[in-house]
Amino acid sequence: MGILTSLVLAIAMLGTLLIVSPQGTPLRSAVRSVALPYFGQTWRVFAPTLLKSNRTLEIRAQWRDDSGELVKSGWVSITDIEQRSVTGNTVPPINRKASWNVSDIYQQRYNALDSGQRERVRDTFIEVFEDGFRPIPVDDIIDDLGGTDAEVIRFLRMDYMLMRYVTLYAEAGFGETIERVQWRIGNARPNDFAHRFEEDSQFERRVTTFGWRQSNVAIEPEVLSEYSELIERHAAAGDFEEAADEAE
Repeated sequence: MGILTSLVLAIAMLGTLLIVSPQGTPLRSAVRSVALPYFGQTWRVFAPTLLKSNRTLEIRAQWRDDSGELVKSGWVSITDIEQRSVTGNTVPPINRKASWNVSDIYQQRYNALDSGQRERVRDTFIEVFEDGFRPIPVDDIIDDLGGTDAEVIRFLRMDYMLMRYVTLYAEAGFGETIERVQWRIGNARPNDFAHRFEEDSQFERRVTTFGWRQSNVAIEPEVLSEYSELIERHAAAGDFEEAADEAE
């Protein structure tokens, strides 16, 4: 019995060493293919409902310079700004996930549209009107999207709310009267557990960019002040300054 136990332990130890051995080790692939379905781990060992991708909400804006010409900023990641409050903070503020939550709901409603509708909402919602521009009337957009079904209305309501949210951030961050805004949602999937130590990403980052929306928002000074304080608290003024330096 002692010899049998020692043999089993030796096989187990050898198998374990082969499983964790560097790539290219003889017999490594064969042993892993047999053992991992029963003894392997995935990221779910740390959280049963682990998110499958890291999502970011990025924005840019346009405003008029002193000569009346439109200026277009570079991109700013609101999500990256908010996440700074998490690092080293055992009790981060609740607003650390605001952009993550709103982009999650927005993307869900976007995904509920059909392919033709999704293509349309990725385009601009602005049209030429008289000597300037204006938001395309909502009834015209509804017609473009094929009617007043529930998915269309739910998306357009969320689109309008996101336009207001992004405009508040942009006006507070850039310190300008914002005329129009645009956003994009990025999804980056982390490497599988078996490739967790590899520097190169297994998966390509996916980005969905939506067209320009007219910022027809009357912003109260008190609300704008709250967003300005939020940007200052997250030390994000430099992000907006850098994006302004990239203005076209």
